[in-house]
Amino acid sequence: MDDRLQYLLDVHEIREVSVLYNRYADACDGENFAALFTEDGEFDIVGARTFHGRDEIGAVAAGSTGILHIAVDSMIEVVGDTATQTSKLIVGKFSPDRTTLDLIGTTTMRDVFVRQDGRWRIKRRQSHLDTDPAATLARLAVHTA
Repeated sequence: MDDRLQYLLDVHEIREVSVLYNRYADACDGENFAALFTEDGEFDIVGARTFHGRDEIGAVAAGSTGILHIAVDSMIEVVGDTATQTSKLIVGKFSPDRTTLDLIGTTTMRDVFVRQDGRWRIKRRQSHLDTDPAATLARLAVHTA
């Protein structure tokens, strides 16, 4: 296969993983959310806590109710079976009756992906919140302890 075509397919597949990340997080689907990561994957909320492995990562998604994730400005670089992605994430929180959506903030995501068994998975995701991590997480009601 032409290297350019493979690169485009890889970028597309990585973006699909990112879309599923947002969808599974919004649905509080911890099992499918965690499966997007490698077994030893890490999710680092910079300034708050790093979650290690699928069990911890899945628990975060399962307990994050009423949150909306919108990813924009994805930049991906693929080198063989490793890739990096930088993107901006806009995060909102629904009111309990789902009549309003409050903008909570934005974060810059820095990801490392690896290809395992023909599928791209997240090896490490760093979320660099653009506002104070403790205050932002409190507004989202996400517990990192």
